[in-house]
Amino acid sequence: MKTIENYEDFLNIIKSEMIVIIAKTKTCVVCKPLSEKLKIFMQDYPTIPVYELYLEDVEMFQGQQLVFTVPTILVFSNEKEILRESRFIDFSKLERLFGIYLS
Repeated sequence: MKTIENYEDFLNIIKSEMIVIIAKTKTCVVCKPLSEKLKIFMQDYPTIPVYELYLEDVEMFQGQQLVFTVPTILVFSNEKEILRESRFIDFSKLERLFGIYLS
């Protein structure tokens, strides 16, 4: 899982066909295990890149993307947000979305 370190990198990365970003904080106790679960889940989808973003490091992201709770998983396709899951992550939604995308 690569780390997005500034907002300009984020803007370039979302130009991809499809990407997954997990927004988190360094003090969030739920974020670390959820990141690990996401990493394992995404092994079934090796063609979709996964990034992590720490809100403390990319402060502009929180306001520009309206991320007010962590963890938040965002899926972008060609610069458009197509899925957002916050706090209680429903991995079955991700699975359905990727099934549609990969078929």
